[in-house]
Amino acid sequence: MTKAIAADHRSASAKMPKVKKVAPRLLRESPVALHRQLAQQLRDAIRDGTYKPGDRIPTEPELAALHGVSRITARQAVLHLVQEGLVARKQGKGTFVSALRMQHPIADLRGFYDELVAQGIGPTTELLGFGRMVPPPRVAERLRSGAQPVVAWKRLYLRDNVPFAIAWVYLSPTVGPVTHEMAQAHLSYHIFEKILKLKIDHAALAVRAQSSTAEMRKLLRMRTSTPVLALERVSYLADDTPIEYALYCAHAGSYEFAFKVRNKVDVAGSLSQIAPD
Repeated sequence: MTKAIAADHRSASAKMPKVKKVAPRLLRESPVALHRQLAQQLRDAIRDGTYKPGDRIPTEPELAALHGVSRITARQAVLHLVQEGLVARKQGKGTFVSALRMQHPIADLRGFYDELVAQGIGPTTELLGFGRMVPPPRVAERLRSGAQPVVAWKRLYLRDNVPFAIAWVYLSPTVGPVTHEMAQAHLSYHIFEKILKLKIDHAALAVRAQSSTAEMRKLLRMRTSTPVLALERVSYLADDTPIEYALYCAHAGSYEFAFKVRNKVDVAGSLSQIAPD
């Protein structure tokens, strides 16, 4: 190695983030597999701030040496976090803690995009499809549209050019004409209230976790076993006429829905079993 190359190597090494240590405390007599224990320790270290967004976690050989386990065990532990979206691998650099999850409060009547902008996130969107179609039975039932074709579109949400959510929007046949250009330039709530002069009065929301489809995994760049968080929203006028059905699916590792309550809530009474479509 020449002096110049050696100097470059030392300089690059000096710029690498320091690896923080997690104290080994794996319980070998536990019925919980070692790789799951190790994954939970790393998960806890991320959540308590030992590893912050952008930090590099120990490499698999470092984890194996630190905890006295095999590299396969260390690799399985890290893979759990990768699949959950808590960390991301960068070729030739290591594994780094992902950005904090985006939190979406659902107590306010606000569009997906507007909610993120209000948090200072500033996502970008890409319209992936637009047209008229007969909606799926679940959508038709909620829009009370029967077999009538409706205007629908699909939109991808990105942050720093990384996709994190997809939205499918279906409009009631009672809604005035909406063009591709309108959907390209505006979000649905803006179209209703600013262009069509329709005042949204209330919305029915349902949040669930579900398996990702092949289409979701391709668009969101997810592994096969990665779940998604789904927010189903039906928006109504004051006379209880449904005008929009939206399904918003986000990467479960980078997104969460939240709400605040001031009085006691009957959580058990709010739970329902949903049959798969």
